[in-house]
Amino acid sequence: MSPDRVLEIYFIELRPGKIGLFASSDVIERFEEESDDRIGRAIAWLSSHPYRLVAWLGRVFHSGRGYYIKLEAKLDPVERVLKAMDSATRFVVIHSTSRDGKLVRGDFFAYLRRQRTKHIFWFVVDLLLSVASLAIAWVPGPNVVGWYPFLRSLSHFRAFSGARGALRSNAVEFKGLPELHRLEENLQAPGFDRKTIHALVEDFKVRGLEQFLERMV
Repeated sequence: MSPDRVLEIYFIELRPGKIGLFASSDVIERFEEESDDRIGRAIAWLSSHPYRLVAWLGRVFHSGRGYYIKLEAKLDPVERVLKAMDSATRFVVIHSTSRDGKLVRGDFFAYLRRQRTKHIFWFVVDLLLSVASLAIAWVPGPNVVGWYPFLRSLSHFRAFSGARGALRSNAVEFKGLPELHRLEENLQAPGFDRKTIHALVEDFKVRGLEQFLERMV
C-alpha cells in the first residue's frame, strides 16, 4: 500500500478575482525530493547502461536536468504546488473563514479545472517546440536551450496531472482558518504593507509564505 502523503494547501484570495495556491516550502521540497529521487534513479540506470548510446543519453539528461532545476525555481510558484499534488494521496485545503465552505469548494475545483486546461495546453506547445529543437539538444554538452522545451513539457504534464488527480480525488478536506481572513484583507488593501504582512505571516509559522506573497501580489 502506498504511504499516506497529505498535502496542506492554502487557498488564498490575493486580489479580488485572483487566487493563489500555496504550500509550505518544507513540504514542497520533501515532495520534490521524493520525485527527484525516482527520476535520479532512472537517470542513473540510463547512465550505467552497457549500451553507449543509452549511457550517453543518461549523462545528457543528468546534465540538462541539473541546469533546469536551477531555472525552475524562478518559474510560477503555483506550478510547484500542482506538481506536489501529483504525488499526494490526500489534500487539506485551508481557506478563509469569511467565505462559505460550499463556495470555496466550488471555487477551488473551478480553479483546478482552469489550471488543468492551462498546463495541458502548454504541455502540447512545449512538446512540439522540443521536437523542433532536437537539432540543438543533441549537440554535446548541457544544452539547456535545446532541452528546455522538453523539460518544460514534462513539468507542465506533472502540473496537469496534479490538478487532474485532485479533481478526481475523494480525499479533499476543507478547513477554515480565521487568521487567513486578516491576511487577505491586508493583501487586498491598497499597496503592499510589508511590515503588516510580515507580522501576520509570522503567526502562521509556515516557511516560504511571505516570499510567495511578495511574488504573487
